[in-house]
Amino acid sequence: MAFQLHDLQQTLTLAAAQPPDRVRAQLSTDHALEHLIGAHGKTFALATRFLPIAQRRATITLYAFFRTLDDLIDERPEDAPTAPILLEIATWRDWLQRPGSERAPREPLGTQLAEVLEQYAIPTSYFLDFLDGMVADLPKRRLTHFEELRQYCYQVASTVGLAMSHVLGATSRQALAAAENLGIAMQLTNILRDVGGDLARDRIYLPNTELERFGLSHAHLTTLAARGGLPDERFRRLLQFQIARAHSYYRSGMSGIWLLSPDCRLPILLASRLYRKILRVIERNGYDVLRRRAVTSPMEKLTEMGIALILNRLWRSGEHQQRSYNTFKEAGG
Repeated sequence: MAFQLHDLQQTLTLAAAQPPDRVRAQLSTDHALEHLIGAHGKTFALATRFLPIAQRRATITLYAFFRTLDDLIDERPEDAPTAPILLEIATWRDWLQRPGSERAPREPLGTQLAEVLEQYAIPTSYFLDFLDGMVADLPKRRLTHFEELRQYCYQVASTVGLAMSHVLGATSRQALAAAENLGIAMQLTNILRDVGGDLARDRIYLPNTELERFGLSHAHLTTLAARGGLPDERFRRLLQFQIARAHSYYRSGMSGIWLLSPDCRLPILLASRLYRKILRVIERNGYDVLRRRAVTSPMEKLTEMGIALILNRLWRSGEHQQRSYNTFKEAGG
């Protein structure tokens, strides 16, 4: 890892111990969290730069929490004991049920998270659901039906989007439903992109019933990988089916972007388009996800940024014209 969690913890602790200049400590902490988001979530880091400063800081704090817990699972050696991980998750669970009442497992991350929870009235149930997903991900995964996969995507991704919705001020039923679906779309994208890497760790998130539907199995995928990873026709058809499903979740999730305040739309639109573009890269690579990890090029990122800027500008222009028309009609025009 380019930036180890131990380094983050040490940096955060040092930042908190800089008396008496609270501003300098805050800047040091912000720098550590910025480092974390830049090292692990380049797409996310790019998108968050377009947020207003208050929402950006809150978003980075949320990301630090979710990333830290996620890395406890993903970055551990295969033979590492799970007891310390379960203990930290249990400690976070206890803390979340009474945020701020006692010292968090990691400081000053806990203090910053408690401030974000209070300032934006974010339900702690999202974080508890996320922790449930982390615990469920400790053993080697074998899912039977899509509903199990959907639940997992909700736990580890939708919960992040739902927490973000409160930071961005979009908490209507429609907005929260869209945030949930967008999280599912992004996690499905992660799963499809990482089939090969997960398989190498003896993990597979694609449901058994859907593998069987296309004449596949865990053993068949392992054989494909051992033979060089080139997809056969059955595997391509499975990926086409899964990509179509992910696109349907993107359509539903991205519809909620326009429910956000105008100054918060662009980063979510950009992040959504960049993540969705990964599906196009998988298709362009001939569905070769067993030996290749689909990534968007710098030019593709610039293109998506330009499209997002244009779409955002057009939407804001349309809203301005609609407000002008409404004002004109109310004035008796």
